Amino acid sequence: MDKEDRLNQQIALFYFAYKTFVETSDRLIGKYDITRTHHRILFFVARSPGIKMNELLTLLEVSKQALHQPLLELKEKGYIVIEPAATDKRVRCVFLTEAGAAIEAELGEAQRRQMVAALSASDDPEGNIWMHILEQYAKERPGFALFK
Repeated sequence: MDKEDRLNQQIALFYFAYKTFVETSDRLIGKYDITRTHHRILFFVARSPGIKMNELLTLLEVSKQALHQPLLELKEKGYIVIEPAATDKRVRCVFLTEAGAAIEAELGEAQRRQMVAALSASDDPEGNIWMHILEQYAKERPGFALFK
């Protein structure tokens, strides 16, 4: 197999891996009547409680208009609260409620189990090489510096 064929095989495997990864959460988000966008919001808010709205926009790489409806839906379902920042009332911060944290934990646990199983079956069970590869892909994303 030449280098181009090998790269094409790796790209195909990356695609299949991604599909499997998102299917795990897709099966669960359906029972809560939320979408992948809602799930991504819950994921990042769980890792950064009180995240400022502008930071969330940067992490998700979406416009205010695109974020407005999913945030409203999550708020209506009782999964998040949006509060003014303590230092500047003009700045809005997002927090998970207990219900939102429970859903995010359930979705996250399923994906973490899946990641642990895949890494455990490799020569890199701690995922150091995988992390390096992902960082190479992610380093150009606007939210990478915020999340790292």
